[in-house]
This record gives sequence, C-alpha cells and structure tokens, in this order.
Amino acid sequence: MTTIEFLTEWALRSSFLILGGALLLWVLRVKDPAIRLAGWTAVLCGSLAIPALTAALPRVPLTWTRVASLRVEGTAAAYDTAPLPVRPPSTALEERRKPAANRFDWARAAVAIYLSVALALLLRLAVGLALSRRLTRGSRPTGRTAEGIEIRESERVPVPVTLGIVRAAIVLPADWRGWDSAKLEAVLAHERSHIRRRDPAVQLLSAIHRAVLWHSPLSWLLHSRIVRLAEEASDDAAVAATRDRALYAGVLLEFVGRRSPRAHWAGVPMARYGRPDKRIYRILDGTSLSRGVTRGSLAAILLLGSPLAWVVAAAQPASAPPETAQSASPARPAAAPQAAVPMVTSKPAAAPQPRQSAAPAGTPPAFLRGLGNVAPFQTVIVKSKIDGELTAVSFKEGDAVEKGQLLASIDPGQRQIELEQARVQLAQDQAELARIQKLGIGIGNTDLEARLIADKARFESVQLQMSYTQIHSPISGIVGLRLLDPGNLVHASDTAIVVITQIQPIAVLFTIREDDLPQVRARMAEGASLTVEAWNRDDSRKLATGRLTAIDNQIDETSGTLKLKAVFDNHDGALYPNQFVNARLYLNPR
Repeated sequence: MTTIEFLTEWALRSSFLILGGALLLWVLRVKDPAIRLAGWTAVLCGSLAIPALTAALPRVPLTWTRVASLRVEGTAAAYDTAPLPVRPPSTALEERRKPAANRFDWARAAVAIYLSVALALLLRLAVGLALSRRLTRGSRPTGRTAEGIEIRESERVPVPVTLGIVRAAIVLPADWRGWDSAKLEAVLAHERSHIRRRDPAVQLLSAIHRAVLWHSPLSWLLHSRIVRLAEEASDDAAVAATRDRALYAGVLLEFVGRRSPRAHWAGVPMARYGRPDKRIYRILDGTSLSRGVTRGSLAAILLLGSPLAWVVAAAQPASAPPETAQSASPARPAAAPQAAVPMVTSKPAAAPQPRQSAAPAGTPPAFLRGLGNVAPFQTVIVKSKIDGELTAVSFKEGDAVEKGQLLASIDPGQRQIELEQARVQLAQDQAELARIQKLGIGIGNTDLEARLIADKARFESVQLQMSYTQIHSPISGIVGLRLLDPGNLVHASDTAIVVITQIQPIAVLFTIREDDLPQVRARMAEGASLTVEAWNRDDSRKLATGRLTAIDNQIDETSGTLKLKAVFDNHDGALYPNQFVNARLYLNPR
C-alpha cells in the first residue's frame, strides 16, 4: 500500500467513524454537553487507533459490493458490442518511447504537499507548547489553590486561562484581586471544570489528529466540536457554582471584549470559541445544567462506540468475481456502424439554478447591525453622609421614585441635642453683645463678636448634619433591592443603602465594525440625527427607537469593533438595565 493509499483509507475510515458518532448522538438525543464531549473524545481516540486496529483485526468483507457489481454487470450488458476506435500503433509506440524524465510524478508531489502542511501544523503546536511553558514559568504564584489546583497570575494574560498538560494550573490576569467573590468563584469553577476533564490534554490530542488528517474536513469538525462542548460544560459548571446566569453572562461578556491569548497556546482560554452572542444567549436562556459524565453514560459510550470502531476499522470491500470484472469492463454506447465513438465523453449540462436576488455592487446596507447592552442613563449608590442608626426605610423595592423623595432616616437624637446646645449658646452670645452695646461699653466687643461668629458657624454646621438624617433621592428612577435593614449602624460614605437607576431615558451601548466608522462619522458631522432601533434577541420584534448620541474614542484592536451609545425615551419600560439587544443603526432618515 502506497503512502497516498494509506492516508486516503485512514481519512475515509475516520470520516465514517465521525459520521457514525454524530448519528448516534443525534438518535439518542444527548443534550448534556459533558456527555456529548465524552462521546466525541471516544470518537477521537477511535480515529487515532484506526491504523493499528485495521492491521490487527480480521477483515470483514462488505456484502453490498456484490450487489454493486451486479448492477454494473447488468448495465454493461445493455450496451452493444461495437468496436472501440483504436489508436494508431505509431502513436502508442511513440508514447512508450518518451523518456521517464519528462513525466511529472504526481504521487510524490501529493505526498510532499501533505507532509508540508502536516509538519507546519505540528510545528505550530510545538511552538504553542513552548509558549505555554514559558508563560507558566513567567507567572507568579498567588498563594491560593482551588481543590488542589495551583492559581497563578500574570500581566500577559487578559483573560483567565488553564495552562499545562500533565500538571495544569489556572493563570488569572493581574487585575483579579479587584474582582468580587462571586466573579472569582465563577471563573475558578469554569477553569476547575476544564482541569477535572483534562481538556488541555484532550484538545492537544485533537489538534494532533487534525494536523495528521488535515486533508479530511471532518477532522476539523471534530476538533471544533470538542472545543465548543468543553466550554459549554465549563459554563454550566460556573453557573452551577454562582446560581446566577445573568452575573456569569456579564463576566463572560467582559472577557470577550478583552484580547484573548493566542489560539495556538497549549491552554484553554475562558473567552474562546464561536460567536459571543450565541454563547451568551445559551447561558441566559438555559433551563438545565450539565450533570457531568456518570458511570452509566460512560458505559453506554463504550458499549455503543466499540462495535462502531470495530466495524469501521475491520470493514474491507469484497473483491469482485472474475466474470463480474470482465463484464464490468469499459462499456461502449450503441452507435451506428459509420459513426466514430468519441474518446472523451462530454459532461452533462448543469441543471438550471434558481435566481437569487442580490443588491447591486456598492449599494450601502439599509442599516448597520451590532450587539448591544442596555445601560442605565444614570446610576446612583445611595449612602449616608453621617454615622448613626438606620431607623426607617421609606421606599418599596423595585418602585419608581422621584427626585427629592424621602428614602431613609437616620436616628437624629444626638444631633438634636447638639443643635439645641448650639442654638442656646448662640442666643446667649447675641444677648450679651446686645447688652454691652446698649451700655456703650467698647472693651471686649471684638472678642465677643468673634465668638458670636464661631457660635453661628457651629449652629449652621450642626443644622446641616441634622438635615443629613433624612436621606432623599438625588434622581428619578427605579430603586433596587434594599441593601441594609433598619436597626443597622451606618457609617459615612462606606455603607450603601440602595441603588437607584434612571431608566427614562435609558442608554444602549452597542458595537459596529471599524470599517463602518467613516460613514457614521460623516453623517454625524453633517448634523444628522441617526436613528437606532433596539430589537429582541432573535430579531423578531422591535423593542424601542432612539437616537445615536456618542461614539467611543478608540477601536478595540482585538475584535476590530467600535462602541457607540444611543439614548431611548423608554416611556413604556421596554428596555431594562443589562438587557441584551440587537441594535440597528440607520444612516439615512426614517
């Protein structure tokens, strides 16, 4: 067997195995990403073992080859026995006399091309392993572990990543110490899930399989399935740890906007794979979580996968019998005795394709699309300006409040006493000054006047402190959940009572491609008021219409996108903070 025959047979058998595995997962309606990942991993191992299995297992002849040969025999019998035109002997003799040096060796060229691509892909993996090892060594230990897994930090990674094949570690970006506990727990749960399943090693093995069988499209499909399902299973683990889908979706969206590590590193970066909007929608719309690979599911994978791998590796087309091979020789179409049979058969005319309507070249789109996130027009964290006991809360969670409305009260007892004392002292000093002025005594007036000014300042200061015992809303908006209950002590500027968000109007932050920036800036320079529409997730319903108000001052060099801001009246409350929407920006009047 030549090298080309070996590689072709391996690719075909691998393709049948991958298609068979996909069919089994579809027939069994497997939804759990962890179980699907285990199934695809079993397919990967079976595909890598195909050459050894084919050599070791006894051959299993395929019975359908006999049927196919009979069909060929029956078809050949339908033709007449008109003789084929024969080339002149001189021409055949000249072809045999051509020197071998003038003949191009296509087989050797094909092997050279295969080896060049395969070695390039394997070299890329080797570079990735070296970079991964270098990055791990250059990172710093944090002194923390997660279920025995070392946690390190590095300025060279903008998103959390799992590095290492044999002994994996979690490497966090340098700003991780500023994260809150829920965000950190979600990240660590995601990365722990990768390490428990040994995803870095599985994905490296899959990348090697893809490099060796790069000429098979299904090897690339298998690798993409393994990467995607590993992230989905880890996303479920993070949601299970936080019990808050919206919080984890926000964390993931933040990481997607950062520059991700290079794809050829031997690691698993948290923000990698596919379109971010589909991944975010899966997290938010999900109703169930992965339960992991159980013993029963593992047994089912082995029970169903082993026979499939055996059949694919051992199957061998049965040889056609001699009489069939003779009858299946090149067929000759019936022709009149005087007609010459052409040596080359023309291809049948292609069937007419349906016409597809398309916009003329150069026609600008009707609108620009972008993935958006609803943001409050204003957000205020209500805190106390003084120390004291919180005695009353005058709002209902989730209600709308007006600017100046009373929200909470601080115990005024001590400050009421201080205010009365300052008032009495001020009155006494005023009476003393009036008595002295009435008697016409000039000595000591200057000191008394200075003391009077100080008393008045103290009285006004205590009076201001007294006003702080009543906390009023600084804006009109919606109050969130109460963060502090009556009876607790509050301290100036460090204890939040409630958060108020202004949703009328409300803003939408969305992105467009950097290539679309010039025409947007040109329209805004003309003074045009550009319309922005907010649509729901599947683009089936328009939620609100607003106006573009601002363009960010920099382009994200990783994604090649630019952030824009639009403002909506939101009188009907259709838009809500942190809601994901699809934005449409119209460059022409509507």
